[in-house]
Amino acid sequence: MINENALDRVLQNIIARWGVPGMGVGIVEDGKTIYARGFGVQSLETGIPVTPDSFFCVASIAKCFVATLVMQLVEQGKLQLELPLVTYLPDFRLDDQRYGDITLRQMLSHTSGMPDMDEAEYDALMAHPEIDKGAPERYVRALASRSMIAAPGERFAYSNIAYNVLGVLIARVTGQTFEDAMRQRILRPAGMPESTLLPTEVPRDRWAPPHLRVPGMVVNPITPYHRADAPASFLYSTVREMCAWASTSLNRGLHGGQRLLAPAAYDLMWTPVAQRNDPPFRETMGLGWTLGTFEGVRTVGHGGASFGWTCFLALLPEKNSAAIVMSNEESAAHDLALQAALRALLGKEPELGQVSWMIPIAQALQSGGIQAATACYESIKDSPDYSVDPSELIPLAYQLMAGGRLDIAIELLKLNLHVFPERVGLHLFLARLLVQKDNRAGAEAILRQALAIKPDRADVLELLHTLTG
Repeated sequence: MINENALDRVLQNIIARWGVPGMGVGIVEDGKTIYARGFGVQSLETGIPVTPDSFFCVASIAKCFVATLVMQLVEQGKLQLELPLVTYLPDFRLDDQRYGDITLRQMLSHTSGMPDMDEAEYDALMAHPEIDKGAPERYVRALASRSMIAAPGERFAYSNIAYNVLGVLIARVTGQTFEDAMRQRILRPAGMPESTLLPTEVPRDRWAPPHLRVPGMVVNPITPYHRADAPASFLYSTVREMCAWASTSLNRGLHGGQRLLAPAAYDLMWTPVAQRNDPPFRETMGLGWTLGTFEGVRTVGHGGASFGWTCFLALLPEKNSAAIVMSNEESAAHDLALQAALRALLGKEPELGQVSWMIPIAQALQSGGIQAATACYESIKDSPDYSVDPSELIPLAYQLMAGGRLDIAIELLKLNLHVFPERVGLHLFLARLLVQKDNRAGAEAILRQALAIKPDRADVLELLHTLTG
């Protein structure tokens, strides 16, 4: 049995220290939900408390569900993993002849070579939401102008686009809308009758909207959604129903006497295909599931972060147990909460961990701008209470962009580069934001600094070529 009081205390402290509006946490053991809690509020505007029945968007965890449905159609003989996508979607096109070789297996494992949307593209997609049934097909047709980034099967490259195309494939093969196919074939049989891919079906009194730091915490002024992006990013569920999904998955597709998949399909999905090298939970990639190790125990799961939500589902198959964390803000707090829950599950003391420098930096930005943020960094950089990592300010920059604070996002990235001057990815990100501000000379200068560090960086060279002709 887990020490619920100890876990409660740690989770409450994490939420307080990180400034999280609300969080839902669930733990499953031997097919039963042994812990389901809500912390904080669904929304800073309503103050309604989070409960195990509050609805969060689980973002990219949706990909586990897509993979499960694809495997179900494989089991039924309607699809084959090793056949090219164009076998089933003959009108699919990319601006690269190699697209004809992309297989379903490669799409599920993010090794297809298909591109992805960057944050600017995602923001543009959310700024022009489409909710009609024809949106997914239009989205796929528009991909004809997109180039591939690698040969099919060459390497791991995460692609939301690939999963959105799989959503169209599912609709074509089943003759249903993607949402209806998922509801009838996966969600209801898995014990998730209320979970949905349509935000209009979420009860408003149980809705946990996303929050942004812009830089102070506010409810996202838009409700992020685009029907074409639902397979990759938009599944709405609760702690209670995600625990049912965890139990069904641990039971290899069996729920209430009804079987979604044969056990062998889980063996295939949970077998490593590509290296991700992002421990502890994303060491390798299977088919729709990320694979890792935590405290010496094998993990299978998936996380998600977008538009002001974060979440992670972690299964421990050898322990027949799992944990789910869902939050209505975007930071690494959910990751610490997940690790605390898993440690409690394994009979260990849950830990608070360090607070990301993102949190005091955001507070300083709100009170005194970039000068205060710079001073804040100098005051905490040697403190054992805070982690200072080159990637930890990126979510804050994205949130500032989503909130229309592009100038502050640029200054924040300059601070990030001051602290980590060798990070080429930060140079590239800053250059892209400078292009958005029409500061092409500034972007070019930043890109040339990046090439002085890594002369063969392809994406830097590509953007520089675009700017200079």
